[in-house]
Amino acid sequence: MFCKECKNKLVSIDLYCSHCGNPTVALKQHFNIKNVLTQASKSAQTQKESFYFFNLSIALLILFVVYLAHFQIIFQTVFYNYIFLNISVVLLSPFLLLSFATIPEQKNLPDTFQFYPKLLLFTTSVALYFATLKIICQGDPILNLVRFILVLWGLAIAFPIPFLIFNHSKHKGRLIFKAYLAGKYLRWQQFALCVILGFCSLVSIWLPSSLVFIGNTMYIWYKKQNEFELYQKNKDY
Repeated sequence: MFCKECKNKLVSIDLYCSHCGNPTVALKQHFNIKNVLTQASKSAQTQKESFYFFNLSIALLILFVVYLAHFQIIFQTVFYNYIFLNISVVLLSPFLLLSFATIPEQKNLPDTFQFYPKLLLFTTSVALYFATLKIICQGDPILNLVRFILVLWGLAIAFPIPFLIFNHSKHKGRLIFKAYLAGKYLRWQQFALCVILGFCSLVSIWLPSSLVFIGNTMYIWYKKQNEFELYQKNKDY
């Protein structure tokens, strides 16, 4: 296989030409966002019913916590409600991610609880990242826009981390580095996916169905990145 632009010799897993930097046919064929979303939608239709019920219960619990914090039912100050909301979401979010572990091999949910500590560390790191951005970017409309972009960018880098946790036993710091390595080559695609999936989760009436779709999309993306050895590459195109 050769680059169409500079005729440089390529291997089948090259996404960009190492000589001129142009995208290869492999990138356009295997990492097409529309194809990934279509495949995820078809896979979601065959998901276990237990996946829906489990996600529904956790999602409703999170929404209840948001309700309590928003109307200041438990605490009377904004600061304490902000802390209460974030701690609750950090503790509950791993349960939603745990259900994603049932996607590849249709595992039973009880078997996935072994991943809770690592997922809790992951969600804690994400929450600290968001809190840091809130502190730094507070009080300026321009900085608020920067904060919004950095939030999406952080989510784009973290996109495959849950499935890295499910399939690799390495330290979380190394898993984040692996996700960063893969994201270097597909940063804009992952950014676009985060925007699309975030919009889907907000507008979807059936939240559990939305989460099934999101989980399948993340798994398909992780699987493609793994097949193309993006978690092992250390070169720059």
